[in-house]
Amino acid sequence: MSRGAQHRILSQLSSSPNELASGMAQCIEALRLISALPRAYPLMVEYSNSPKSPVIKAFGRAQLARLPLRAVVGLVKSSMSLPDNVRVASATFYREDGTVDPTKVLVDEDSWKEIVPYVHTLHVEDDRPVTATTFSPALSGKESPGKGLNTNASTFVPGTSAISIKTQDGTQVNLQNLRNLYSPNSPPPSSPFAILDNNSI
Repeated sequence: MSRGAQHRILSQLSSSPNELASGMAQCIEALRLISALPRAYPLMVEYSNSPKSPVIKAFGRAQLARLPLRAVVGLVKSSMSLPDNVRVASATFYREDGTVDPTKVLVDEDSWKEIVPYVHTLHVEDDRPVTATTFSPALSGKESPGKGLNTNASTFVPGTSAISIKTQDGTQVNLQNLRNLYSPNSPPPSSPFAILDNNSI
């Protein structure tokens, strides 16, 4: 049911010739008007940029209602020892039934004195951009720990046994002997070709 329909029903009941119905309607209307009056509770100010936890302080609603929003920010800043770059980020408001709507709403500076009776909490924060630093291995030219190309490779440990290779004709060639054969300190072979057999290696 819309609010307009509710008001029409209350108006009809208030003017009803039935005294009981008329009296009940007048009581309901009185309760509605009382619930719509400005709040007498203190106005909460929350600063969420504290390194430990949000800092919340209560202020007199009537005192803040007399000041423009910029002066309110200065008062809050001085009272709570906040940084100079603090600003009003948003506010939460009371619903008509007296409960608090958790939705954070932007505040119009020019309408502050009009809306301050219905504000529950004023949220202030530092007026500075939030920067996020990311690390990219592709840009730095370095692989991050544990994410190299050879992460799963085993460490090579040289052994004491000889290492040999097999040529196309099946001959086993010892690499150490081959290295000694072509070492700069070893005498050159009698022919440009070295013949290796199984007995000499």
